[in-house]
Amino acid sequence: MNTLQQLKNKTILFLEDNIEFAKNTIVLLDVFVKNVYHVTTISEAQRVLGDVHVDIIVSDIKLKQESGLDFIQKVRNKDKLTPIIILSGHKDEDFLFRSIPLGLTAYLLKPIKYEELIKALELCSQKIDLNQNKTIELKDDLYFDTETKTLVKDGKNISLNKKEALFMELVSCNCERLITKEMIHSSVWEFQEMSDSAVTNFILRIRRRFGKTFIYTIPDVGYRLKP
Repeated sequence: MNTLQQLKNKTILFLEDNIEFAKNTIVLLDVFVKNVYHVTTISEAQRVLGDVHVDIIVSDIKLKQESGLDFIQKVRNKDKLTPIIILSGHKDEDFLFRSIPLGLTAYLLKPIKYEELIKALELCSQKIDLNQNKTIELKDDLYFDTETKTLVKDGKNISLNKKEALFMELVSCNCERLITKEMIHSSVWEFQEMSDSAVTNFILRIRRRFGKTFIYTIPDVGYRLKP
């Protein structure tokens, strides 16, 4: 099945306070998904999230009176899996830096180019497929069960403490991507105080439990599951 065809029964939450831009964008999104819930404020967005199942979130990064980034941060505190597309009127390096730990699927500049929107939606579809798969292979014969938050090796469950489970969940969502310290701070430490030495010691413990080559260090940048 075509990647985009898999979105035909999906729902998008669209946070955008520029009404004219929103109307034009909704016309495009309606081509690919079943429902688009358009809201103009964070409080409206939170009500939609409480009332319906949302498969994809599309949000402007800078609303007139609020910050879309603050909204996404609140979402990620509870939900680390839903694909999120950020929209911005200009390339802002500070916003880009702050968005790194939020696990965004795409960052699109306005006016949106049709080809870039298609690519972003395809990435969202792929991520949804990945999330629906209960077990994700991390390494040869080592899987993470997203439902029970346990590792499975040779058919046997390996129990994890809270930080280990949060880390494995982060890794399972970023098997092919760089994992930065900011992402670890967000997902594993849940924005509580964290030092570089705490992260280093945590990674050492992970390697003692699951092997020296379970995760690779990329100097001055972060970590990767694969070298």
